[in-house]
Amino acid sequence: MSVVATAVFSGYMATAKVIKLAKAKITAVSLVNEKMEEIRNMPYDLVATEHGTIVPAGTLKDSEEFLRDGVTFILTRDIRYVDDNYDGNLSGTVVGRPTDLYTYDYKKVEITAKVLGKKGILATITSNLGGKAAETPSNTGIVKLCVVDSNSLPVDQANVRIFNPTSDPVVDVQATTGIDGCIFVPNLPPDSHGTYHLEATKSGHSTDMTYPRTAQNPNSLQPDLNVIVQQVTSQTLVIDTLGSMAIDVVDSADAPVANSELHIEGTKQKWFNPITLKYSADLMTDANGHIDISNMEFDDYTITMQGKIIATTSPYQPIGLKAGISLNVKIKIAANNSSLTIKSADPIVGLANTTVSLDVMGTNIDSSATIRLINSANQEIVGTGVSVSKGILTADFILGNATVGNYDIVIQNPDGSSIRQLNGFEVTK
Repeated sequence: MSVVATAVFSGYMATAKVIKLAKAKITAVSLVNEKMEEIRNMPYDLVATEHGTIVPAGTLKDSEEFLRDGVTFILTRDIRYVDDNYDGNLSGTVVGRPTDLYTYDYKKVEITAKVLGKKGILATITSNLGGKAAETPSNTGIVKLCVVDSNSLPVDQANVRIFNPTSDPVVDVQATTGIDGCIFVPNLPPDSHGTYHLEATKSGHSTDMTYPRTAQNPNSLQPDLNVIVQQVTSQTLVIDTLGSMAIDVVDSADAPVANSELHIEGTKQKWFNPITLKYSADLMTDANGHIDISNMEFDDYTITMQGKIIATTSPYQPIGLKAGISLNVKIKIAANNSSLTIKSADPIVGLANTTVSLDVMGTNIDSSATIRLINSANQEIVGTGVSVSKGILTADFILGNATVGNYDIVIQNPDGSSIRQLNGFEVTK
């Protein structure tokens, strides 16, 4: 009986949820239609949200809550200009039509509603609104902002901001990109002092922006923009999925180097002359010689340690962190100044059934040193024709029957001292 009762109760609860959802959808549809009708009755020039892409800003909330039938709904308004291809477009790509600098043929209004605290959208309504007057030249300019990833592909639904606190009126546009990764913002007050600040980001992604020129930092690599009358000012910002590093630091005997400071910095700059890096941090290893770094932007990173000589870093420095990757990094500290070190190798990939000439750069490499490639199965490939000049060891490796995969590079001096670069070379087909 209890099993039957449980089944009946579960069925009742499921039915109740379906009925509740259906009622919420009906209410949501009614709500978005009501709010769209209010907008249709507004003067065309006033149809704009507080932080949308239309300038000057309006009084409509970008997002607000409404209580209907005991349910709290989140209503979101997205209002933006549309450049109709009938009279050409901004890019000049419509065959037989001129380039159209007035990218505000009409306004597209989209209103969505969902229940507070829930993910799914219950109702959406879209409408195109046209002005009664024809396009006319103005004393304003246009910003075209595009957001791409590290592979130069457009980023959809990126959160962008165009901000100018000194313009009249103040410009504070906050919007999301479409599938082409771009937004067009016309009717912007002109400015020749470089005070239009642009930002782009997305949940789980890095942030890119323009930077102001200041007395302390007059040389910005990506400066804030000017907006010129009847001209299009274009800017591309690059963001991508954030990554992370797990760093382990060991000494020459592979024991953890605990409570030791290291410095890590990327190559991307905000300003130059003087250089201000986008990422630069001093961090401390824990009791196990370990450091976790999260929310890292794709970049090439260099690690140094005050008062210590790094014998090897795996992977090689600079450490290339690709977008969205969690990378394990191992740093080995040299015992003393006369210890062998490996800094880099070239090439780091070779084809099976070929002969590769490998250059390995390091320090304290003896002219009679030997070099081997060793994989995880302890298969060895011995370098031949070894020569050493100015800290670079050169050797040939015959990869005729080499197993595909990663190999450690092992260099040994005649006195028996050696250095091992983990996964320093890869054999591929």
